Amino acid sequence: MPSITQHPDTPVPTPRITKFTNCRLPLNGHLGRRKRVLPSLGPSGGPRRAEDGAESLGAHVEGPFLSPGKNGIHSPSVLLAANTGFQDLIDCYGAENLLASQDVPSSAPITPTTTSTSTSASSASTTRSNPTANIKMITAAPEVGIMNTLIPTLVSHNIIYSIGHSDATYEQALDALAAGASMITHLFNAMRPFYHRHPGIFGLLAQQSQQATRPFYGLIADGIHLHPTSVQIAYHAHPAGMVLVTDAMKLCGMPDGVYEWTNGERIIKRGALLTLEGSAEGKIAGSSATLIECVNNFRRWAGTGVVEAVRAVTETPARMLGLEGVKGVLVPGADADLVVLGEDAEGTLTVDQVWKFGVRVFDCVKDAQWAA
Repeated sequence: MPSITQHPDTPVPTPRITKFTNCRLPLNGHLGRRKRVLPSLGPSGGPRRAEDGAESLGAHVEGPFLSPGKNGIHSPSVLLAANTGFQDLIDCYGAENLLASQDVPSSAPITPTTTSTSTSASSASTTRSNPTANIKMITAAPEVGIMNTLIPTLVSHNIIYSIGHSDATYEQALDALAAGASMITHLFNAMRPFYHRHPGIFGLLAQQSQQATRPFYGLIADGIHLHPTSVQIAYHAHPAGMVLVTDAMKLCGMPDGVYEWTNGERIIKRGALLTLEGSAEGKIAGSSATLIECVNNFRRWAGTGVVEAVRAVTETPARMLGLEGVKGVLVPGADADLVVLGEDAEGTLTVDQVWKFGVRVFDCVKDAQWAA
């Protein structure tokens, strides 16, 4: 979970950012820097080369339109509320990041490119480098300001709206779902808890409204963010919508210790547990668990087979992103992004090989030293 304040002022090419992993960006920090970083996290596009590493499908921005009471480790001082209209979002993220190029107003900054060899003023033009928006998904609290009324506009621009870091009631969350929200960010964490008279956001997993379908939802199965029984309950309430996520940040794979964060704060790493140093209750600060660890945890806790567990990190997230038939499936015409899994005597899955665009980019035997 990289911080906006730790990124360089000058955007770097996407392949450098995604060489080993894709980023999820909690967009809290200075407005100018936020707008400069987002182009580096937009859809990769261009040549589909396996040697460039992981492919970016667009940025997931988590913040700053969050509930002050459910902020996690996002600093309350940088949270915003959309109180006037969609322009609030444009001012925050930048039109060039929020909208596809054909939708960006003429007053928005653009990237000049040569489109014609003619010297006439009418034939020379400037176009943006983003035929699709840099932002793919936004996590925001629907009850803050007038955010709920802005969801249809976001969805009309093919941006996924995910409910998260929210103190919304069940009724407010249901209104967001009817307005076009289709995802819940890390279910149970940083949101109003379930109560038998007031089910909160969790209640959306069981809703049968004709105005909206049940949402997808992320679960952090790292053994820290959620009790195993909570994972089991959520999955059996709505198995078709579950997306396993790690909430992992840059400290994944690093040794235990104390690491610099932002604004002078530090994060303590103890195994997979990350906490904000000095916080009263040892506030959780993301995770350092790997996705295969979460898959194995989920299998044990929910009692599912390999098929169900793998679907939660392949086919289901692809459907959530609108990439059904392109990602996450083994069918003719789909991208040949493949993971070969092994299984030991105890039933624990391991990553044996990784293929990108039909090219093998990792082998546990050949790359054993790197994997260690």
